[in-house]
Amino acid sequence: MHCELSPIRVFPRERDRHNRTVIETALVELIDRTTAECVGQQRPDLHHRMRQIRNRVLDPAQLVLVVGEPKQGKSELVNSVVNAAVCSAGEETTTAVPTIVRYSEEPSAQLVQQEPSPDPAALDRLPVPIERVHNELDQAVSHGRPVTRTEISLPRAILKNGLVLMDTPGVGSVSASLTATTQAVVAEADALLMVSDATQELTTNEISFLRQATALCPNVALVQPKTDIVPQWRQVVELNRKHLSNAGISAKIFPVSAKIRVRATSAKDPDLNTESGFPPLLDYLRNELAGKHEEFTRKLVSHNITDVVDQLMTALREELSNQNPRTATETLLELESAQRRAEDLKRAVGRWQKTLSEGIQELYSDIEHDFRERSWTIQHQVGEIFDEADPNTTWEEFAEWLSTSLSESIADTFGWLDERRERLTEQVCDELLREHIRTLPNVERIQAPDPLDRVPEPTPPKNANYPRKDQILTGLRGSYAGVLMFGLITSMAGLPLMNVVSISAGLLLGTKSLNEEKDSRLKRRQAEARAAVHRYVDHVTFQVNKEGRDTIRNLHQQLYDHCNRVTEQAQAQVSRTIQDIKREAERSAVDRDERAREIKRKLEELTVLRKRAAMLASNRIAAA
Repeated sequence: MHCELSPIRVFPRERDRHNRTVIETALVELIDRTTAECVGQQRPDLHHRMRQIRNRVLDPAQLVLVVGEPKQGKSELVNSVVNAAVCSAGEETTTAVPTIVRYSEEPSAQLVQQEPSPDPAALDRLPVPIERVHNELDQAVSHGRPVTRTEISLPRAILKNGLVLMDTPGVGSVSASLTATTQAVVAEADALLMVSDATQELTTNEISFLRQATALCPNVALVQPKTDIVPQWRQVVELNRKHLSNAGISAKIFPVSAKIRVRATSAKDPDLNTESGFPPLLDYLRNELAGKHEEFTRKLVSHNITDVVDQLMTALREELSNQNPRTATETLLELESAQRRAEDLKRAVGRWQKTLSEGIQELYSDIEHDFRERSWTIQHQVGEIFDEADPNTTWEEFAEWLSTSLSESIADTFGWLDERRERLTEQVCDELLREHIRTLPNVERIQAPDPLDRVPEPTPPKNANYPRKDQILTGLRGSYAGVLMFGLITSMAGLPLMNVVSISAGLLLGTKSLNEEKDSRLKRRQAEARAAVHRYVDHVTFQVNKEGRDTIRNLHQQLYDHCNRVTEQAQAQVSRTIQDIKREAERSAVDRDERAREIKRKLEELTVLRKRAAMLASNRIAAA
């Protein structure tokens, strides 16, 4: 009996799902093959990177990272894209933890924090009212809770196709290097929106950051907010376009204005919305990102696998070049050179430790002397003020002046300390090995503290009022003596005790006594005010010195950790070099030939793997 099998009919939606499954499987197989090569060559850094890429391929969401230096308008940009105040924004507000915004049918918010568990991946999610998410986050951070991010879910059409936005903390303006945390997040992102406002062209650090970021995530766009306050923003955009081209960075540029976007949304004005610059950006997010998820996934996988394989092949080629037999003289020269590097490294360690120790000790003494000198200047001005002014009438104005003067002095002192931080950082890093590129650590800028809130305000002098009845009694006491004295004198001339002369003298002496008492009370008030202010300034000085010492101690620890990490890496490298030279000298010619054949075979396999990865960018799938 013959039975003809009919072909299976695949409907369009099922066919798309089937194609996605096939593509996803092929990508995962290719990633797993690359991961195995990383493990075989003992490269845990590249192994971790490929695991992150694998997670991104298996995640249907498309993560768009919003990055940039602080105060550039990242949070306002995210708020304008989704038309909701999901991120804290403002001149005095900085992003403390990342905020993830994704789609849901109903608005919701939750704080994600690390659980007190032995498993470092254990997370605890705390739902909070979406209208109070900012307050809840501030309270959690102020109480020291380990909040890792905020997750917001909104019913927005632009997010419906799987687009997920992440607002990130500022990457820092003092370092052009990617931190380990930022690097890990960038490697997992499908695309990056680099935010740099239109008030100035891209800085060297920002271009360097973009160059490093595109090595991990090739899909990058530059967003330039605040066009509403910069009349010449078009010139800035053109300059940045040239900077990106010169740096070899392919990125679209979107000049926008969040404030005009808010006004356009409120007034439902399409012309004003067009002026804001957001429609092209939204089309980019909606069509070129959310609409091309598969293409970007291919591009992301191809880019990362190619880069990882290139690093593996470079290391193998270097090892292959070292397989040629060397004479005993060459081996001895290499060993002596490596040992000299080890000795130079020891001397460098002593130099940078001595420079760091002396610099920190100078900072400890100079910071205390600097603010003490500034506070003495303020106290001298206080003495001059209260030589003339009456605290009873000028205290409120004086208190405001005192607070402003102390705040300015504190800001000047810590601004000077920040300059010294930069100078000391350069001096210490200059003492590292000359053969290593001088790397400046990612040390945060020193911010001026506000210790005035922790110090009780000086109180005005007590008994400042001089009641009318007390003035009358003082005048009567002075006039009584005058009337009595001059009355006795004039009575010898036959005049009564109370006469014109004695009464006039009593009035004069009473007035004089009253004026002297007022002057005496004024002097006491001025003396009390000066003493109160001196105690207050001394208390503030104590707090400032404490903040300064803590800041310097933190700076010392950061510089020491950075330099120690660099020298430890150099020491490990020199140690490995010496061990490799000794091991190579002990290896036989047969072992070297066998290892050379093995490396050549591995290079051929990696070349094939690299070609398969390159095929992904041209929408061609090749399973590993």
